Amino acid sequence: MAVLMRFSGDFGDGVALNARNFLTQADAFTQTQEAAFFASIRLRNGTYKTTDHHRLDDLNMLVIGEWKKLGSKPSQIMDVGVSSGISSLEWADALTRADIDAKILATDLCMRGSLVRLLPGYEVLLDRDGKVLQHIVANRPVRWYLNGPRDFLKGTGFVVAALNTLAGVLLPLTNMREGGRDVLLVNPRARDDARLSFAEDDILAPNPARLRGRFDAIRVSNLLNHGYFNETQLRRAVSNLRDRLVGAGSFLIVNRTLANGTNHGTLFRLSCANKFEVVAELREGSEIGDIVLSA
Repeated sequence: MAVLMRFSGDFGDGVALNARNFLTQADAFTQTQEAAFFASIRLRNGTYKTTDHHRLDDLNMLVIGEWKKLGSKPSQIMDVGVSSGISSLEWADALTRADIDAKILATDLCMRGSLVRLLPGYEVLLDRDGKVLQHIVANRPVRWYLNGPRDFLKGTGFVVAALNTLAGVLLPLTNMREGGRDVLLVNPRARDDARLSFAEDDILAPNPARLRGRFDAIRVSNLLNHGYFNETQLRRAVSNLRDRLVGAGSFLIVNRTLANGTNHGTLFRLSCANKFEVVAELREGSEIGDIVLSA
């Protein structure tokens, strides 16, 4: 148990926030606990649902300022790769203050999980494919992934490996997600805001009909970069996103937040020739600007 406690960790004030706490105690946890919880959720594609409050404030100011200059008031907006959704909520607040009445569809590869009880005192959070995103043992969260040989040196690797094996044996006996509790992995305030709706989305997959030609503006922050995708995948993603825009005069925003907290993004506008043009840049601009412009 000592290994488990050291491994799972307490989030600042002695309370370990797991998926069940997140589901049932939405009003009781702090911003620090929320950020630690999302940072602990590693998706099966290797990305994390990291989040932070007010990390895109300067990007919001740039975009809204340019829209004011152009007299644009987008009403249908898509926010891609939103993690916890808190940045979507903050964007909605900034738009409202600027007298822009917009509905935002916030998407991520994994927006929902299913909380399944396997044994007394043991639950797992599953993704839509039935893969474990988090173990919960005696109310303590335990990750499903290993951080290399050092985990075994500390003893935690054996805990992870054992729980992964146990879940693999027990899950087929429980009909996987049947009877599990749905967990929307979204900040509680964002979840309850009428300006926002949420959906799972893979920007590399063929576009669903319901998304094509729908949006006046699309923002993609901390997703479209060379660290996550190769050039072929980036071009496919940009093509898919362009297909979701309503047409000439609509906008694409691509941003990356660096490790030092600075944002580097570009506001593009779709021309009558169905090509993207640069409207404005924040600091060094998007690192995939050449890909967007040549799409």
